[in-house]
Amino acid sequence: MFILILDYLFEKECRLMKIETVDLHGLSISEALEKVEKNLNWCIKNGVVVLDINHGKGYHSSRNFSVVKKEVRKMLKENDFLRENSYIVIYGESDLPVALTFDEGHTLVVAKGFENKYIGGQKKVEKNLAVFSKEGMKKRKAQKRINAQKRSSRSWKY
Repeated sequence: MFILILDYLFEKECRLMKIETVDLHGLSISEALEKVEKNLNWCIKNGVVVLDINHGKGYHSSRNFSVVKKEVRKMLKENDFLRENSYIVIYGESDLPVALTFDEGHTLVVAKGFENKYIGGQKKVEKNLAVFSKEGMKKRKAQKRINAQKRSSRSWKY
Protein backbone atom coordinates (compact mmCIF):
# COMPACT_ATOMS: atom_id res chain seq x y z
CA MET A 1 0.00 0.00 0.00
CA PHE A 2 2.80 2.42 0.95
CA ILE A 3 4.58 1.74 -2.38
CA LEU A 4 1.38 2.40 -4.32
CA ILE A 5 0.97 5.76 -2.60
CA LEU A 6 4.59 6.68 -3.41
CA ASP A 7 4.10 5.63 -7.07
CA TYR A 8 0.95 7.75 -7.25
CA LEU A 9 2.68 10.80 -5.75
CA PHE A 10 5.69 10.28 -8.06
CA GLU A 11 3.50 10.12 -11.19
CA LYS A 12 1.45 13.12 -10.06
CA GLU A 13 4.59 15.20 -9.46
CA CYS A 14 5.99 14.28 -12.91
CA ARG A 15 2.71 15.23 -14.60
CA LEU A 16 2.48 18.53 -12.72
CA MET A 17 5.93 19.74 -13.75
CA LYS A 18 5.14 22.24 -16.48
CA ILE A 19 8.07 22.76 -18.85
CA GLU A 20 8.25 25.34 -21.62
CA THR A 21 10.97 25.94 -24.20
CA VAL A 22 11.97 29.12 -26.00
CA ASP A 23 14.32 28.88 -28.99
CA LEU A 24 16.50 31.92 -29.68
CA HIS A 25 18.44 30.61 -32.67
CA GLY A 26 18.71 33.14 -35.47
CA LEU A 27 17.58 36.12 -33.38
CA SER A 28 19.50 39.30 -32.74
CA ILE A 29 20.42 40.16 -29.15
CA SER A 30 17.56 42.65 -28.77
CA GLU A 31 15.02 40.23 -30.31
CA ALA A 32 16.26 37.41 -28.07
CA LEU A 33 16.07 39.49 -24.89
CA GLU A 34 12.56 40.66 -25.76
CA LYS A 35 11.42 37.10 -26.47
CA VAL A 36 12.92 35.82 -23.20
CA GLU A 37 11.28 38.62 -21.21
CA LYS A 38 7.84 37.90 -22.73
CA ASN A 39 8.13 34.14 -22.20
CA LEU A 40 9.50 34.57 -18.69
CA ASN A 41 6.57 36.75 -17.62
CA TRP A 42 4.06 34.36 -19.17
CA CYS A 43 5.68 31.31 -17.55
CA ILE A 44 5.76 32.85 -14.09
CA LYS A 45 2.12 33.99 -14.34
CA ASN A 46 1.03 30.53 -15.53
CA GLY A 47 2.95 28.43 -12.99
CA VAL A 48 5.49 26.93 -15.35
CA VAL A 49 8.12 25.10 -13.30
CA VAL A 50 10.97 25.04 -15.86
CA LEU A 51 11.63 27.45 -18.72
CA ASP A 52 14.29 26.03 -21.05
CA ILE A 53 15.97 28.87 -22.91
CA ASN A 54 17.76 27.40 -25.92
CA HIS A 55 20.25 30.06 -26.99
CA GLY A 56 22.81 27.78 -28.59
CA LYS A 57 26.51 27.33 -27.94
CA GLY A 58 27.74 30.03 -30.31
CA TYR A 59 29.37 27.72 -32.86
CA HIS A 60 27.80 29.64 -35.75
CA SER A 61 28.55 33.08 -34.32
CA SER A 62 30.95 35.33 -36.21
CA ARG A 63 32.59 36.04 -32.84
CA ASN A 64 33.08 32.31 -32.07
CA PHE A 65 31.13 32.45 -28.80
CA SER A 66 27.46 32.82 -27.93
CA VAL A 67 26.80 36.52 -27.56
CA VAL A 68 23.09 35.81 -27.07
CA LYS A 69 23.87 33.34 -24.25
CA LYS A 70 26.04 35.89 -22.49
CA GLU A 71 23.44 38.66 -22.72
CA VAL A 72 20.52 36.42 -21.76
CA ARG A 73 22.33 35.11 -18.69
CA LYS A 74 23.31 38.66 -17.72
CA MET A 75 19.69 39.81 -18.05
CA LEU A 76 18.42 36.87 -15.99
CA LYS A 77 21.01 37.47 -13.28
CA GLU A 78 19.85 41.07 -12.90
CA ASN A 79 16.12 40.22 -13.02
CA ASP A 80 14.47 40.97 -9.65
CA PHE A 81 11.12 39.61 -10.90
CA LEU A 82 12.61 36.09 -10.86
CA ARG A 83 13.78 36.32 -7.27
CA GLU A 84 10.52 37.91 -6.12
CA ASN A 85 8.63 34.94 -7.58
CA SER A 86 11.03 32.29 -6.20
CA TYR A 87 12.71 31.30 -9.45
CA ILE A 88 16.40 30.57 -9.93
CA VAL A 89 18.66 30.46 -12.96
CA ILE A 90 20.50 27.20 -13.67
CA TYR A 91 22.98 26.85 -16.49
CA GLY A 92 22.57 23.85 -18.79
CA GLU A 93 26.12 22.70 -18.00
CA SER A 94 25.25 22.44 -14.29
CA ASP A 95 25.41 19.12 -12.43
CA LEU A 96 22.03 19.68 -10.76
CA PRO A 97 19.48 16.94 -11.52
CA VAL A 98 17.11 19.30 -13.36
CA ALA A 99 19.89 20.15 -15.86
CA LEU A 100 21.23 16.65 -16.56
CA THR A 101 19.68 16.39 -20.02
CA PHE A 102 20.90 19.85 -21.10
CA ASP A 103 24.25 21.36 -22.13
CA GLU A 104 25.90 24.78 -22.34
CA GLY A 105 23.53 25.75 -25.16
CA HIS A 106 20.68 26.05 -22.65
CA THR A 107 19.84 28.14 -19.61
CA LEU A 108 17.03 27.04 -17.32
CA VAL A 109 14.77 29.19 -15.19
CA VAL A 110 13.45 26.88 -12.47
CA ALA A 111 10.98 27.33 -9.63
CA LYS A 112 12.84 27.01 -6.32
CA GLY A 113 12.58 23.52 -4.91
CA PHE A 114 12.63 21.84 -8.33
CA GLU A 115 16.37 22.19 -8.99
CA ASN A 116 16.92 18.72 -7.51
CA LYS A 117 14.14 17.05 -9.51
CA TYR A 118 14.76 15.02 -12.64
CA ILE A 119 12.97 15.94 -15.85
CA GLY A 120 11.27 13.27 -17.92
CA GLY A 121 8.74 10.47 -17.71
CA GLN A 122 8.68 8.00 -14.86
CA LYS A 123 11.10 5.54 -16.52
CA LYS A 124 13.62 8.28 -17.34
CA VAL A 125 13.37 9.72 -13.83
CA GLU A 126 13.86 6.27 -12.28
CA LYS A 127 16.91 5.70 -14.50
CA ASN A 128 18.39 9.08 -13.53
CA LEU A 129 17.78 8.34 -9.85
CA ALA A 130 19.60 5.01 -10.21
CA VAL A 131 22.48 6.41 -12.25
CA PHE A 132 23.08 9.64 -10.36
CA SER A 133 22.37 8.46 -6.81
CA LYS A 134 25.30 7.83 -4.46
CA GLU A 135 24.85 4.10 -4.96
CA GLY A 136 24.76 4.53 -8.75
CA MET A 137 27.93 6.61 -8.69
CA LYS A 138 29.69 3.94 -6.60
CA LYS A 139 28.65 1.26 -9.12
CA ARG A 140 29.92 3.36 -12.06
CA LYS A 141 33.27 4.00 -10.34
CA ALA A 142 33.66 0.30 -9.53
CA GLN A 143 32.89 -0.60 -13.16
CA LYS A 144 35.43 1.97 -14.39
CA ARG A 145 38.10 0.42 -12.16
CA ILE A 146 37.30 -3.06 -13.50
CA ASN A 147 37.48 -1.79 -17.09
CA ALA A 148 40.79 -0.02 -16.41
CA GLN A 149 42.24 -3.22 -14.92
CA LYS A 150 41.12 -5.20 -17.96
CA ARG A 151 42.76 -2.68 -20.30
CA SER A 152 46.02 -2.63 -18.33
CA SER A 153 46.20 -6.42 -18.09
CA ARG A 154 46.01 -6.83 -21.87
CA SER A 155 49.36 -7.23 -23.49
CA TRP A 156 49.60 -5.96 -27.01
CA LYS A 157 51.87 -7.98 -29.25
CA TYR A 158 52.71 -6.94 -32.74
